[in-house]
Amino acid sequence: MQALNHGIMTLKHPVMWIYLILAGLFFFAAVMFSLAKVTDYFGLKFVLLFFVFVSPFFVAGTYAAVKSGDFSIKSYFKSAAEGYFRIMLPKTALYFVIVLILFITTIPASFMQNAAFFSVFAFFIAVTMIMLTFFYDTAAIFENKKIFESLTRSIGLVSAKPLEVILFFIVVALLAFVFFMGYTMVWSSLLAEEFEPLLTMTQSELTAFSQDPANLVNLLGDRGVFVTAVISGITMLLFTLIFLPYKAVFYRDDLMVSFFDIPENRGDKYVYFHTGADKSSSYENVGDESGKKESDNTENK
Repeated sequence: MQALNHGIMTLKHPVMWIYLILAGLFFFAAVMFSLAKVTDYFGLKFVLLFFVFVSPFFVAGTYAAVKSGDFSIKSYFKSAAEGYFRIMLPKTALYFVIVLILFITTIPASFMQNAAFFSVFAFFIAVTMIMLTFFYDTAAIFENKKIFESLTRSIGLVSAKPLEVILFFIVVALLAFVFFMGYTMVWSSLLAEEFEPLLTMTQSELTAFSQDPANLVNLLGDRGVFVTAVISGITMLLFTLIFLPYKAVFYRDDLMVSFFDIPENRGDKYVYFHTGADKSSSYENVGDESGKKESDNTENK
């Protein structure tokens, strides 16, 4: 939980709010487009466009600010430009592989009776891949990893520290649940008047009503659509407000820090590296081998 507290503390710097505000605005626009035309899925395409091609720029700047401790605007945009492709390329590759796996595993479902099994299997494979590669973006920025190196680095760290990662996902799930419940309560209370006709419908009428998404849009009206989009944007902003700094600090302070150091013999010197991070990002503890032997002899005496 210290990573969560330290992540929240970084929000005192204005640059940490840049991506959060943009995420909220894009999500607001996506909901507006989705409810305006529920059949063309433009809102979903809009969100995918943002998270695949736009968000990597600002995520890279946010992670780099947490990494270096430099929260200036100039450093933020410089780091964002430098780290853009290191996040965007593995993200695109990861999305492509997940979609390909889902496609391949669901093909047999159309020819066999146990379609539910293949659907569950495909979902399990996709979730497993997402969890294992979840920290590819932090690895790319914090450790300057390339496209495939960041993915393998994430898999290695998650496999090495499963308990810490599971706790991280539990905290994120609880945060998502709290924000979703808050969103639902605020949304239903503000639009209680628009939902009144539902109270007088019979079960068959409710079933027919739920089969067409356009009925919900007509029920909400222009005011309801706008309120839904505003609340959705604010909820996304608040969730990202906590999640993104928490993920960055968790990677920096928990995943990259090992429980012990392993000495490496370099001729007449001993160099100590943290096992949780690669050698380029670890500090070195150098000492003469003769000095080490002297201290060992003194202890034996």
